[in-house]
Amino acid sequence: MAGSLQEQLTATKRAHILNAAAHVFAEKGFHATTVRDVARRAGVADGTIYNYFENKHALLLGLLDEMTRTARGMIDPAELADLDLRGFLRVSFSHPLQAFQASQFELFRVILSEVMVNRELGERFQAQILAPMIEGGEGFARLWAARHGVTLAHGGLNMRVVCGLVIGLLVQRALGDETLIAAWDDLPGTLADLMLGGLVPDEA
Repeated sequence: MAGSLQEQLTATKRAHILNAAAHVFAEKGFHATTVRDVARRAGVADGTIYNYFENKHALLLGLLDEMTRTARGMIDPAELADLDLRGFLRVSFSHPLQAFQASQFELFRVILSEVMVNRELGERFQAQILAPMIEGGEGFARLWAARHGVTLAHGGLNMRVVCGLVIGLLVQRALGDETLIAAWDDLPGTLADLMLGGLVPDEA
């Protein structure tokens, strides 16, 4: 019981620090932010941050990991298994896209820009964020295929294409694409239709 309470307290403190880091990174940018800035926003001593995160880069990965975990937690594997193909694709796109609230897009841009120029951070992003996203999606896809008695084409490329589309759309949204912002809620269905039928609709 004591161990469980300590784990809850640790998780709560970690989430509080990440929330503070998200606000400071979004306001000041990654390079201009210091661990002290995050500690002040969180209302803790500087050294407390290091009890939960080894450095500023770990804070970035922690933030994106929380976003990814939120998206995965929204998915019910049993629900996915009963959907038709369009429904399966729509839900596969919907959860990661909807997991990002409007205030998080600036933060996503900060995270991605660092991942692209810092090799160590990029490797950790690949191992801790992209790989679990792809593996989780492939697991859901296998469950769906088994339920419907079908074999999915293209092997391991399917979920990599899905993840690539999601990340690309998040980048465009973070850059302020007005057309994309206006159609954001409709994107999952649009993407599902594109993957099923291509760019040209069936003739009536």
